[in-house]
Amino acid sequence: MATAAARVGRAGGAHLVATLVCALLTVSGCAGAQQSAGTPAPATSAAPVSSAGASTGTFNSTDVAWIQLLIAMDDQAGTILQLAPQHGADPGLKHWAAGVARDNRTHLSALRGLLADAGVPDSNPHEGHDMPGMVNAEELQTLKTASGAEFDALLRAALREHLTQAENMARAEQDNGSAADVTKLAATVENSTAGHRRRMPS
Repeated sequence: MATAAARVGRAGGAHLVATLVCALLTVSGCAGAQQSAGTPAPATSAAPVSSAGASTGTFNSTDVAWIQLLIAMDDQAGTILQLAPQHGADPGLKHWAAGVARDNRTHLSALRGLLADAGVPDSNPHEGHDMPGMVNAEELQTLKTASGAEFDALLRAALREHLTQAENMARAEQDNGSAADVTKLAATVENSTAGHRRRMPS
């Protein structure tokens, strides 16, 4: 996907910085995490959200923001992955996508469980946002109507971006999160997404 692949390159610059800052702040949407083009808003102290038991610890704003952002990303990735069996042509890519989809569902279940532990409603503050790791409405429609080799190329581009961004965000959560169960899941997500990205059929 040309536009999605182009955003992968931009993710190395200001757009990725703004998104990472967004994940480290308590926000209702990413628009507030960027003061001007390429300039992230100043970071604020992460205040505890709730105490969810000794095993989980206290959630800070980083934990909640990471959970919410990854749920939004994984929900959309799930939609894309569901298209692979009927729209794709490469059997190897279909098999790979099925494995990604299984891990995606596992991550989503764990993320939503942690969000409930934090006492935060399962809403989507990132709905409609055009961010690294997600396709926009036009790109999603193109995926839904494509088939064969064209779909395979679009799927690779979209999921390469998704996996790369999920891996980056997981590292950011491990560096800045507070709740042990959340940072542990972030480590699992980092390992899983990095492995899938390396094994993606060319």
